[in-house]
Amino acid sequence: MMFLQIASKLVVGLIGLLLVTRLLGKKTLSEITPFDLIYTLVLGGILEESLYDDKINVLHFLFAVALWEIMIYLLETVVQKKDKVNNFIKGIPSVLIYEGELNLSEIKSNHIEMEQLRSMLRSQNCFSLRMVKYAVLEIGGSVSVMKESEGNEEFSYLLVDEKVIEMNTLQSIGKDKKWLTESLKEKGYPNLEDIVYAEWSPKQGLYVKTYQQSEKKQIKLEN
Repeated sequence: MMFLQIASKLVVGLIGLLLVTRLLGKKTLSEITPFDLIYTLVLGGILEESLYDDKINVLHFLFAVALWEIMIYLLETVVQKKDKVNNFIKGIPSVLIYEGELNLSEIKSNHIEMEQLRSMLRSQNCFSLRMVKYAVLEIGGSVSVMKESEGNEEFSYLLVDEKVIEMNTLQSIGKDKKWLTESLKEKGYPNLEDIVYAEWSPKQGLYVKTYQQSEKKQIKLEN
């Protein structure tokens, strides 16, 4: 009897998972939003809790799964019809770089560090910030990039990350703090406190962004 009950719960759970998949539509992994993931995780949690609990019979489990499916359906229906609800629940894309300038407010609100941003850009074959005209953080967490122009693709090194000199990186390229401060002064950046980002590449040298440049951009996208 116990094995039959477990088998019945697994069948109901599988059907519930298939229904969730149908409700969410045909999406690739990169298009899945955090809420889509929550739908599936909660269903998995319901199945896990009820599978080995003798006090929860198949009817109880069926009721819980059916109720969760109905809640998902109602929420998705409202989200599709109401843009404001959709933006509140699932969020909107964030512009991280606009016309070549860092959008620091969006970078901070999404809790992204500069090295994380560089990693995201590298995944799109952008090895230097100077190559990027626009960068958008999509709802699913992927990054869409429009380059300034093709070519000049050279690997760069992050030397200043939000006023802090990356000494290990500096040493790895055979430079020191004195060289960096003098080079920044030559480019018109005498005060390290003003610099949010500075990278260096062998052919193109230093590329610097200040807080003043980065904080003036307040760009939002609608779904």
